Amino acid sequence: MKVTRLAACALLLASLAGVLTGCRTAPPRPVIGPGADAPWPEQLAALEQLDRYALNGRVAVAANGQGFSASLRYAQQPRRTEFSLDGPLGIGGLRVEVEGERVAIVTSRGEKLDGPEARAELERRLGFALPLEDLRWWLLGIPAPGEASVNAEQSGEIREFTQRDWRVSVNSRIAGLGFSLPQRLTAQRIGGEGEGQSEGEGARLKLLVERWE
Repeated sequence: MKVTRLAACALLLASLAGVLTGCRTAPPRPVIGPGADAPWPEQLAALEQLDRYALNGRVAVAANGQGFSASLRYAQQPRRTEFSLDGPLGIGGLRVEVEGERVAIVTSRGEKLDGPEARAELERRLGFALPLEDLRWWLLGIPAPGEASVNAEQSGEIREFTQRDWRVSVNSRIAGLGFSLPQRLTAQRIGGEGEGQSEGEGARLKLLVERWE
């Protein structure tokens, strides 16, 4: 009987240890795409339908002879985009919400702006007009729906594209969410043909993604 009780206690302790170990193990990250090594046309077709993802990283922005860097938290939902910029920006912390054509921002001081006022304030702080409605695709390293000039590798993997007076370059990639996603990305405003030099032309944004979710 003693042996049986000892064996039962040992089994119970082993089970508890297994449970505790499982609690300490981080859950696996979701895999949404066909795989980072899948043929690029297959990845592209899935990326064009991807409407829910998030990323954490850092951005460096330069415009009109000035610049700043900040941490970036970005969350994309089917009909809503939210992102925040935090750090010693020179512009203070900022949270931005985009839903359709509606834009709202909340500053680090708690000031809330909506509509055209929000767009104007965001442009003032950044030094240029950010193409907010296109970000959900550009961050994935693909053009938004519509006309674009694309420069791709032989495999079809997009290396660079030009759209709406911006050139977006994928400088390096990392596996995430079942895709080969941008790790380092640069977006630079190049202006339209025949246009004179305008405020914000030449603006540049560099992104380093630390984690895709």
